[in-house]
Amino acid sequence: MKIEEALKNLGLDEKEAKVYMALVQLGRGSAQIIADQAQVKRPTTYVILENLIDKGLALKIPRTRKKLYIAKSPDEFFAEAEERFNLSKSILPQLMAMADKTGPQFKTLYYEGERGIQNMITESVKRMAGQEILGFYARETENISPEMQEIFHQWNENCKKAGVKLRGMTPNDPSLAWYKGRENYFGWAMKYLDPKDYLSDCSIEIGDDFIQIFSLRYMQGVFMQNPDVAKTLRQIFEMLWKCRPEKVEGKIE
Repeated sequence: MKIEEALKNLGLDEKEAKVYMALVQLGRGSAQIIADQAQVKRPTTYVILENLIDKGLALKIPRTRKKLYIAKSPDEFFAEAEERFNLSKSILPQLMAMADKTGPQFKTLYYEGERGIQNMITESVKRMAGQEILGFYARETENISPEMQEIFHQWNENCKKAGVKLRGMTPNDPSLAWYKGRENYFGWAMKYLDPKDYLSDCSIEIGDDFIQIFSLRYMQGVFMQNPDVAKTLRQIFEMLWKCRPEKVEGKIE
């Protein structure tokens, strides 16, 4: 396959592919030089360069007398294209579930970034109003932002308002000092486990017919709606809850 055809398969039109190839070959250049290399008219080249900048494939070199442009490294371009493909592919099970009208309509969702994690935990409050969430909770990672800390503090307040009960196990770690002592206020029942046995950086929450897993170190989360999986993890949680010798902190009903 020709390079130009491959670039078109990655979302560039014919002229964008020519201009991007010219820029990669030149390393840097003015619009005129790039237009000559790509054999595209200069006015059109200006427009295409702006399009490539919008797509993150080109950059203007700042503080130069003449406007100069450089291309994003091809390996970065292809890595980002592969990442977009993988993210798009992740929704395939949902699309297949939509197409399969004979079976139950469950879903699996992937979340990324602080906003994504916020959306995921916010939805869990709505789903579990007046019910109990079980959880294997992580210690607080050192790189969590103040904004993310505030999001979780607000999440706990929202759970309280919605009547969401929470029963969980978490490491007895100094990073969780803010949470300790607030169990009764929020309606939690917690066991703080010996860090020698459990020192997790990933949390697992179990709802009525779903589970969600999230890592604050990498700001990634997965929501999986499946009553069989939720039931199994609830059973595992209850077995461990009974076996662990730690005292329960907070409300027990």
